[in-house]
Order: sequence, then structure tokens, then C-alpha cells
Amino acid sequence: MTSTPADPHGQWDSSTATPPPAPKNGMGVAALIFGILGILTCWWLPIVGLVLGLLALVFGIIGRGRARRGLAGNGGMALTGLLLGILSIIVNIILSLVVGFGLFAFFQTGGANSLQQAQQCLSQAQNAGNPAAVQQAVAACKQQFQQQLPDIGGGQ
Repeated sequence: MTSTPADPHGQWDSSTATPPPAPKNGMGVAALIFGILGILTCWWLPIVGLVLGLLALVFGIIGRGRARRGLAGNGGMALTGLLLGILSIIVNIILSLVVGFGLFAFFQTGGANSLQQAQQCLSQAQNAGNPAAVQQAVAACKQQFQQQLPDIGGGQ
């Protein structure tokens, strides 16, 4: 009796020693890896997190399509990577808006002038002479800057 390892419908013939290898889905694995990295980096490296999220989205779409056509397995990995990529993109957009609005408000309320004064104070402090005098002058600059911006440091 002659048997073939697999029939055209993907059924495994039990008379062979090993099942045929499952089709691989490198796109799904890449989507999952980029999605995880996108979520992990979006909190402190927003641009990197956004790029990784976009890569996860693209690879997830491709991997999911290949899994649906039966050309690859692990469609769940591709879907998870796709969803993590979307989440990373959303978090990056929200964080960018919050930081943007915060910087806009900071500079609208005179933050640029306060930064300039603090910079001048610190440059003068470096000319104070001995290290103890420099340290005292830097502490005075810090206190002056905090008084100009009372909301920094928890409203002290």
C-alpha cells in the first residue's frame, strides 16, 4: 500500500513516521516581538515605541493574512502582535499630546523666562570659587527656580 505524507486537504496520513512540518509564520513572530518592544519602549522612548508599534501593525496584518490563507500557522501570535502594535501607537499618541500640551502650557506661563534666569544663575554659581561655595550657589539657584514655578515638585 502506497501512502503519501499528506493529502491535498492538509490531513496527515498516520502511516508515515512523522507529521509534515507546520507552515511557519515569521511575520507573526516578528509582529509579536515588535508589539512587545513597542509597549515596553513607548513609556520612555516615545518615537522608538511608535516606530516599533507601526512595525508590529504591518507585520501583524501580513502575518494574519498569511494565516487566514493557510500559508502559515500561529495566527494568534500575529493577532497579538497586531493588537500590541495598535495599543503602542495609541499610547504614544496620547503621551505625545500630553507632553505637547504640557510644554505649551509651561512656555505660555513664563517657563522660558524662568529657565533663562535659572541658566544665568547656574553659570554665575560656577564662578563662585571653591566647591562649597559653588554647591551653596547651586542650591540657591534651585530654590529661586522653585519659587518662580511653585507647581514643580508637588506644589511646595
